[in-house]
Amino acid sequence: MSPLTLALSQRILARLMPPAQAEALVGDLLEERRLRLQTGSQVSVAGWYWRQLAASVPALLWASVRRGAWLITVVTAVASYIAANAIQLVLESALLPMTTSKSVQSVVFLLTFAAALAACGYVAASIRLGAARLLAFLVFAATCAMLAISARAPLWYEGSLLVLGPVATIVGATLSGRLRRIRL
Repeated sequence: MSPLTLALSQRILARLMPPAQAEALVGDLLEERRLRLQTGSQVSVAGWYWRQLAASVPALLWASVRRGAWLITVVTAVASYIAANAIQLVLESALLPMTTSKSVQSVVFLLTFAAALAACGYVAASIRLGAARLLAFLVFAATCAMLAISARAPLWYEGSLLVLGPVATIVGATLSGRLRRIRL
């Protein structure tokens, strides 16, 4: 099992548990893995390790649901998404009447879209770090759905929406100072 694979499995557990418990469980798994490597093959030990991880995930998810930790993150992300749409609507209402050019209106939409998401990404990360990442995912998913069901727009515009939304959210979260490294 490569160090990268071990790091991935540790990250999975760390996301599902409080830090102190995750450290203890990962330590126990690594210790047992080390002992098993003395008597077993790399392949059999890797299979054992991933079976242990897979068997732990449902119980850890259920414990996370019972703690309610995920609920605060989801509520923060959804509220931030709604707020971003409201901010964008206000900005567009103020700025769009100033021009009749469709190209300029498209650029105004993209800029208000990015500004609103950056502001809400900042607030979401300030409240709950994971909410900013979830907000970026919600923006991407909603943009994909919108582009799939709406009339065709120019390719530059569709691509800009798909990239600009999540990036603006992560930039806003980074500006909050709570998001040290970008991990999507």
